[in-house]
Amino acid sequence: MKEKIKMVTTLIAFISLIVVGGVSAASYVTYATVLPRFGADTELASANKATNSQSKVENSVVGKGYKANMWIQQGSKKVSATALNVTDNDTRYFTVDQSAVGKKVSLVAENASFTYVTVDIAGKFYPDK
Repeated sequence: MKEKIKMVTTLIAFISLIVVGGVSAASYVTYATVLPRFGADTELASANKATNSQSKVENSVVGKGYKANMWIQQGSKKVSATALNVTDNDTRYFTVDQSAVGKKVSLVAENASFTYVTVDIAGKFYPDK
Protein backbone atom coordinates (compact mmCIF):
# COMPACT_ATOMS: atom_id res chain seq x y z
CA MET A 1 0.00 0.00 0.00
CA LYS A 2 2.81 2.43 0.87
CA GLU A 3 4.43 1.70 -2.48
CA LYS A 4 1.20 2.59 -4.35
CA ILE A 5 0.90 5.85 -2.43
CA LYS A 6 4.54 6.67 -3.15
CA MET A 7 4.06 5.85 -6.86
CA VAL A 8 0.90 8.00 -7.09
CA THR A 9 2.67 10.87 -5.29
CA THR A 10 5.63 10.60 -7.65
CA LEU A 11 3.32 10.56 -10.68
CA ILE A 12 1.45 13.64 -9.46
CA ALA A 13 4.73 15.47 -8.85
CA PHE A 14 5.95 14.55 -12.35
CA ILE A 15 2.71 15.73 -14.00
CA SER A 16 2.88 18.97 -11.99
CA LEU A 17 6.39 19.63 -13.30
CA ILE A 18 5.25 19.10 -16.88
CA VAL A 19 2.25 21.40 -16.46
CA VAL A 20 4.22 24.12 -14.66
CA GLY A 21 6.99 23.91 -17.26
CA GLY A 22 4.45 24.33 -20.07
CA VAL A 23 2.85 27.32 -18.39
CA SER A 24 6.12 29.08 -17.62
CA ALA A 25 7.30 28.80 -21.23
CA ALA A 26 4.26 30.82 -22.31
CA SER A 27 4.35 33.33 -19.45
CA TYR A 28 4.41 37.05 -20.06
CA VAL A 29 4.98 40.35 -18.30
CA THR A 30 2.48 43.16 -18.76
CA TYR A 31 3.52 46.76 -19.17
CA ALA A 32 1.58 50.01 -19.04
CA THR A 33 3.61 53.18 -18.83
CA VAL A 34 4.41 56.45 -20.55
CA LEU A 35 7.13 57.06 -23.11
CA PRO A 36 8.85 60.33 -22.22
CA ARG A 37 9.24 63.39 -24.43
CA PHE A 38 12.07 63.76 -26.91
CA GLY A 39 12.60 60.06 -27.72
CA ALA A 40 14.32 58.88 -24.55
CA ASP A 41 14.58 55.10 -24.06
CA THR A 42 12.23 53.53 -21.51
CA GLU A 43 12.33 50.02 -20.05
CA LEU A 44 8.83 48.59 -20.39
CA ALA A 45 9.27 45.12 -18.87
CA SER A 46 11.95 42.63 -17.90
CA ALA A 47 12.10 38.87 -17.39
CA ASN A 48 14.45 35.91 -17.58
CA LYS A 49 15.17 34.65 -21.12
CA ALA A 50 15.00 30.88 -20.56
CA THR A 51 15.32 29.50 -24.10
CA ASN A 52 16.69 30.35 -27.52
CA SER A 53 13.15 30.83 -28.90
CA GLN A 54 12.01 34.17 -30.26
CA SER A 55 10.57 36.78 -27.92
CA LYS A 56 7.13 38.21 -28.61
CA VAL A 57 5.47 41.54 -27.91
CA GLU A 58 1.71 42.06 -28.10
CA ASN A 59 1.41 45.83 -27.97
CA SER A 60 -2.17 46.91 -27.30
CA VAL A 61 -1.87 50.70 -27.02
CA VAL A 62 0.36 53.46 -28.30
CA GLY A 63 -1.50 56.62 -27.33
CA LYS A 64 -2.64 59.55 -29.44
CA GLY A 65 -1.91 57.87 -32.77
CA TYR A 66 1.86 57.91 -32.17
CA LYS A 67 4.24 55.05 -32.93
CA ALA A 68 7.04 53.44 -30.93
CA ASN A 69 10.32 51.71 -31.72
CA MET A 70 11.14 48.65 -29.57
CA TRP A 71 14.05 46.29 -28.96
CA ILE A 72 15.40 43.90 -26.36
CA GLN A 73 18.43 44.53 -24.17
CA GLN A 74 20.44 42.40 -21.76
CA GLY A 75 21.93 44.88 -19.35
CA SER A 76 23.03 47.81 -21.50
CA LYS A 77 23.70 45.59 -24.54
CA LYS A 78 21.13 45.51 -27.34
CA VAL A 79 20.43 41.84 -28.19
CA SER A 80 17.77 42.13 -30.89
CA ALA A 81 16.94 44.16 -33.96
CA THR A 82 14.69 47.20 -33.54
CA ALA A 83 11.00 46.88 -34.39
CA LEU A 84 10.05 50.18 -36.03
CA ASN A 85 6.73 52.02 -35.98
CA VAL A 86 4.88 49.78 -33.50
CA THR A 87 1.24 50.86 -33.17
CA ASP A 88 -2.02 49.86 -31.44
CA ASN A 89 -2.86 46.12 -31.54
CA ASP A 90 0.52 45.29 -33.07
CA THR A 91 2.33 41.98 -32.49
CA ARG A 92 6.08 41.78 -33.09
CA TYR A 93 8.60 38.93 -32.84
CA PHE A 94 12.26 39.35 -31.90
CA THR A 95 15.18 37.04 -32.58
CA VAL A 96 17.35 37.44 -29.50
CA ASP A 97 21.11 36.91 -29.41
CA GLN A 98 22.16 33.56 -27.93
CA SER A 99 24.28 35.39 -25.32
CA ALA A 100 21.07 36.52 -23.55
CA VAL A 101 19.73 33.01 -22.87
CA GLY A 102 19.57 32.32 -19.14
CA LYS A 103 19.81 36.00 -18.29
CA LYS A 104 17.46 38.85 -17.50
CA VAL A 105 16.37 40.75 -20.61
CA SER A 106 14.41 43.97 -20.91
CA LEU A 107 11.96 45.26 -23.49
CA VAL A 108 12.92 48.84 -24.26
CA ALA A 109 10.99 51.43 -26.29
CA GLU A 110 11.16 55.00 -27.49
CA ASN A 111 8.85 57.30 -29.40
CA ALA A 112 9.29 56.59 -33.12
CA SER A 113 9.60 60.29 -33.81
CA PHE A 114 10.91 63.23 -31.81
CA THR A 115 7.89 64.58 -29.94
CA TYR A 116 7.19 67.19 -27.28
CA VAL A 117 4.48 65.11 -25.58
CA THR A 118 4.49 61.94 -23.51
CA VAL A 119 2.86 58.87 -25.08
CA ASP A 120 0.96 56.08 -23.29
CA ILE A 121 2.01 52.52 -24.13
CA ALA A 122 0.71 49.14 -22.91
CA GLY A 123 0.92 45.46 -23.79
CA LYS A 124 2.47 42.07 -23.01
CA PHE A 125 6.09 40.92 -23.29
CA TYR A 126 6.80 37.21 -23.76
CA PRO A 127 10.56 36.66 -23.30
CA ASP A 128 10.13 33.11 -24.67
CA LYS A 129 7.41 32.69 -27.28
